[in-house]
Amino acid sequence: MTKKTQRAKARAEKKPRIGEEHIRPDGSVIRYVREEDDDRKPVDHYRTVDTLALMLRNGSITGAMHDAGQQFSQDFARAFASGVASPKLDGLPGGTAPGQMMVERNAGAARAVRDALEAVGGSGSPAGSALWYVAGLQMSIRDWALRDGWNGKRVEKNEAKGILVAALGVLARYYGYERAPRPRRERSTHA
Repeated sequence: MTKKTQRAKARAEKKPRIGEEHIRPDGSVIRYVREEDDDRKPVDHYRTVDTLALMLRNGSITGAMHDAGQQFSQDFARAFASGVASPKLDGLPGGTAPGQMMVERNAGAARAVRDALEAVGGSGSPAGSALWYVAGLQMSIRDWALRDGWNGKRVEKNEAKGILVAALGVLARYYGYERAPRPRRERSTHA
């Protein structure tokens, strides 16, 4: 084996650093991590970065908002159990199009996703777009903001994060994880 071939082979076998992140073509973020297997042996592998968990950890969202986002994400995954998730917001299966067949569980999940999107302003709203791409397709906020954004227009990262936070707040109330604040009563002053 020549030295050139040996160097090429060594480069190919070089492991990434723990914590190194990459953005996949679908927009999701993966991080190289070290965890223990069932036998308590260290295993290095890539793990998808959970944007909602990161936001909860850094205090950007409440536990109720995180749980609402997780419920949306789970419904989204069930709606696309066939493994075919459309990057288009109108790609929900189970519509009235002729010839579409789905298992009832998937259809119920698709209705739940559609209803949740309507609760935040519809699939064409900034909040609906943020939920679809970030909570549904597991795209990073940054990638959603730069690649797809809202209505095909790029959005600044901080603005995108704000849109997602607002969407999760509405979603938390919609799912019942968080109650709407009670209106304050005026104190009557009798003289």
